[in-house]
Amino acid sequence: MILPGIAIGFFGYLFPGNINLMALDLFRSKQYKQLVLVLALIVLFESMYASISLIFLNEFNPNTTLFKNLELAAGILILIMGLWMIVENKNKQKAIHKNTFYRGVLSIIIHPQQIPFWIIAGIFIKKVMHNNLDSWNIIGLLLGNAIGTLLIMLAYMVLGNKIFNYFKLNIAYINKVMGIVYIALSLYGFLVS
Repeated sequence: MILPGIAIGFFGYLFPGNINLMALDLFRSKQYKQLVLVLALIVLFESMYASISLIFLNEFNPNTTLFKNLELAAGILILIMGLWMIVENKNKQKAIHKNTFYRGVLSIIIHPQQIPFWIIAGIFIKKVMHNNLDSWNIIGLLLGNAIGTLLIMLAYMVLGNKIFNYFKLNIAYINKVMGIVYIALSLYGFLVS
């Protein structure tokens, strides 16, 4: 479970946002103590949200109506996001907003996307694991997620401007590829049900 966790952690913070910008800003301004604290907070809260979501999912028998509805909702959401990313027209490039330390920390602690993200990821992980998501698998997933998250943060710190420029120049292409990945995940989820 460590490898899927690394992939999820890496993907979860791949696209530029408040948290990535804050880590990059702290690294550039050589505020290493704050940077270490921020990275610890990221891993702590990411692990907390993932644990809550995965333990919540483990409490449900995959044959219950609630779990089937969550599974269906996750599949539909992934499918919609994938289709949206493929058909979206990116004529306007949004300016990158300046980030502050406080807004970045707030984004780590109050991250409303984390629980839905982890419920969707957990449903697909349970499917791959044939509903055998025990404590050791969850711990392995959390460890891998922490590694993946730290790897993408390190990539932002080292390659910051290059990553931002790549995303700015290639956002339409990236959205199309990610849209295809989302659609494939959704179809896999529907077919394996």
